[in-house]
Amino acid sequence: MKRIDGSNRSGLSWAVLLAASWPQWAGATTQCPPGTGEKGPVFWALGFGMLGLFFVLGLAAVFGAVRATRGMKWTRRLPLLLAALVAMLCLWMLGLWLFGSYFVMVC
Repeated sequence: MKRIDGSNRSGLSWAVLLAASWPQWAGATTQCPPGTGEKGPVFWALGFGMLGLFFVLGLAAVFGAVRATRGMKWTRRLPLLLAALVAMLCLWMLGLWLFGSYFVMVC
């Protein structure tokens, strides 16, 4: 019998976790009740508009930081630009989460 060392235990733990969560995946893909109907084009336009808004806000955070930090030394500018990149990614993830939660995964 082959002995499982520490590196393989991590993979085994993930496999057990995925196997245990399998019934939850099936519950997440159940259909909506028959009376809910289709979502209209205005609903989707609002959802994609909100997603686009968060995308633009994320880009504006980076471009605004680049513009505001012009003329600074790199030792002071680099942390501010990295913080703006983190803010951009957070805004993008928030937009995706809101889009998924309120426009895709609703009946």
